[in-house]
Amino acid sequence: MSKERKKLSMDEVETAFRNEFQPIQDRFLVQRIPLNLAPSDKTAGVNAPGVYVYWNSQHGVIVVGKSQANSRSRALEHIRDHARGGTLDMATLRGDANAYLLLFNIKAAKDWHWLLGLEAFLETHIDPLIRAGRIG
Repeated sequence: MSKERKKLSMDEVETAFRNEFQPIQDRFLVQRIPLNLAPSDKTAGVNAPGVYVYWNSQHGVIVVGKSQANSRSRALEHIRDHARGGTLDMATLRGDANAYLLLFNIKAAKDWHWLLGLEAFLETHIDPLIRAGRIG
């Protein structure tokens, strides 16, 4: 019998982050960006290194990833490259009005090492639809 996957809300994802990383949460800039606006978003800090989470209302958390250079740019590559998980082709999210990118970007380059721990934590605690092969 397989376990039913819990579909977390964006608030629950952010709460998981804040509960686990409370002592250092001020080192991160947390942003919610509607996916249809993400390619042209010019908000301060959006192009920083960070951890990204794809979310939509149908699937909840779809994928977790990180970039040590530019989290928004790396996240958008999943759509460009038609990344797949099961029956979901990430390119189909392009026009989804209920899809978001949650970015957990570092404010200072010296904090890049926290990205590794945050990505591993989120991958194992928020149950993404598409799992990263490197986390195990």
